[in-house]
Amino acid sequence: MSRAETGHNTALAVLWMIVALACFCLLAIASRELTASLGTLDILFWRSLLGWVIVTTLLLSSGGLAAVRMPRRVMGWHLLRNSSHFFGQCAWLMAIAALPLAEVFALEFTTPLWAALLAALFMGESLSRGRWISLVLGLLGVLFILRPGAAVINPASLVLLAGAIGFGVSVISTRRLTQLLHGNGQTFLIILFYMTAMQACFSLLPVIGEMQLPDSRNWLWLLVAAITALAAHYCLSRALSLADAAVVMPMDYLRLPLIMLLAWLIYGETVTLSLVAGSALIVAGNAAGLFLEARRLKVRGYG
Repeated sequence: MSRAETGHNTALAVLWMIVALACFCLLAIASRELTASLGTLDILFWRSLLGWVIVTTLLLSSGGLAAVRMPRRVMGWHLLRNSSHFFGQCAWLMAIAALPLAEVFALEFTTPLWAALLAALFMGESLSRGRWISLVLGLLGVLFILRPGAAVINPASLVLLAGAIGFGVSVISTRRLTQLLHGNGQTFLIILFYMTAMQACFSLLPVIGEMQLPDSRNWLWLLVAAITALAAHYCLSRALSLADAAVVMPMDYLRLPLIMLLAWLIYGETVTLSLVAGSALIVAGNAAGLFLEARRLKVRGYG
């Protein structure tokens, strides 16, 4: 669908992004609360199951459930996307339990850098000047945060970086899926349907027979996590349909100062100078890459 058809409304896009930012932060807080009494696989199973119920209900209400039938080659991309995303989610939840929330968000912002590198290595996409700048600044930012040699590196930080690479695979798989499902009015819900269904299966299989029902307090946080996880990505997609990525995506970086503030207020977490400097480099790398890529496409006549 073209921008002309969807309408270009920057003010409305900003409102969608504000809701998305609130959802991302609520998801992190809900996940931190859940890790205190539930294991990673338990959280992912119940969150995915609740998410699957929500998505299936939406598909049923819109008469689009029949659209989930996929050819085998498309199912292969769903499997790649959701297995890599599941790996990333496991790493993210382990990091949420062990690291300051600001550090989790900062290292998670390396996902676009890994996606660009993986797309160049395995999908033949070129590494433009903007993408090289993003990679260099992003890697410098990671070094500032981890400070190898100056401090003992928390293993959870390395786990999260590996998870960010998994998210990177998920990003390029999602890009391919949206191309394959082009013209299907239920594309986004279909992707979420298979994501929640597959991740529920992935998390259940290793602990089948040991899974226990969460208590009432955990059910509340699980519901918050399931709703905010779906709503955050939905709001981000709506924002991108109403304004250019160069306008929308820089707002996503507000997640860092916002989660820093919330983590300080709720958990008393402090922010180090190295974390601020590293976060700034990662954000600057992403922003510079986005700006230069948008300018390159505009010069070529795509914008």
